[in-house]
Amino acid sequence: MRVVALVHWYVPFHNAGSETMLHTLLRALVDAGHEAHVVTTSQEEGEAEYVHQGVTVHRAGALGTVPELLDTLAPAALVTHHQETPHASQYGRTRGVPVIQLIHNDMQHTRVWLHKRPALAVFNTLWIERELARYNVPRIVVHPPVHAAEHATSPGELVTLVNLNAHKGGEILYELAKRMPDVKFAGVIGGHGEQVIRRDVPNVEIIPHTPDMRGNVWARTRVLLMPSVYESYGMAAIEAMCSGIPVIANPTPGLVESVSWAGTFADRGNLDAWVSAIRSLILPDRWTAASAAACERVAELDPRPELARWVTAVERLEGEGQARGVRNRR
Repeated sequence: MRVVALVHWYVPFHNAGSETMLHTLLRALVDAGHEAHVVTTSQEEGEAEYVHQGVTVHRAGALGTVPELLDTLAPAALVTHHQETPHASQYGRTRGVPVIQLIHNDMQHTRVWLHKRPALAVFNTLWIERELARYNVPRIVVHPPVHAAEHATSPGELVTLVNLNAHKGGEILYELAKRMPDVKFAGVIGGHGEQVIRRDVPNVEIIPHTPDMRGNVWARTRVLLMPSVYESYGMAAIEAMCSGIPVIANPTPGLVESVSWAGTFADRGNLDAWVSAIRSLILPDRWTAASAAACERVAELDPRPELARWVTAVERLEGEGQARGVRNRR
């Protein structure tokens, strides 16, 4: 079975949570013996065509128009998310190809796109699936898959924020660092959003955007900060916890679902609470207990059962399509 994803960006050049989740889903199909391709519409980096961990990526524009590329690839199913959803839905309708929508949030544009009635909606959390329950479409829940062995390493010494855009907490990082000049902080340039980059806070190191989070970020991090305005899930938190890195988070519904009982929660606007939580977690005894809790929570989030359900759901679409073709020929 050949599955094609139509998206704006892809790994390893854009490594935000949506792209990382999509790649892991496609890898699961490849591991199950299927063929996975990606057509990108906005990506300028990389070769016109390249293979990343078994998934073949084609850059539209460099290789032709989107419909031409999709026609050439002849997908049995078309996966999409974010702004390419309307285009994938239109292609699917005109070509008779089932469309799979990955649902990463509960925002208004997502609600509009669900009216396109995909053949399958894949929700990244239980809370979003409940929030959008009134949309009567075939559905499964697959939490953003994180394979612990791919992320685990020995933690470092930095208090780290991943993605320096304002909504993720860029300005908060610098304010916390100024209040705690004896603590070393780091800010990792993210894959989306305008980055808040300052060089005037001496105890904040800026780490470039990187596809090697294990080597360049987790191996240097002792505590992860997630003071985000909105996180539908918070994959970075789980990736960090694979190394036993404790997480301090703003209690968004997604972070409460992902980090759960193993996290430390503080309201985004209460900086005193964040200072107190950091001071507590960098103490050796407290860190050791929180680190063990993080590892235990990761074990609870073993992605293999949900990935197996994903593969089965996609394979079922091909079977349904073949059955429709038989009926249409009668």
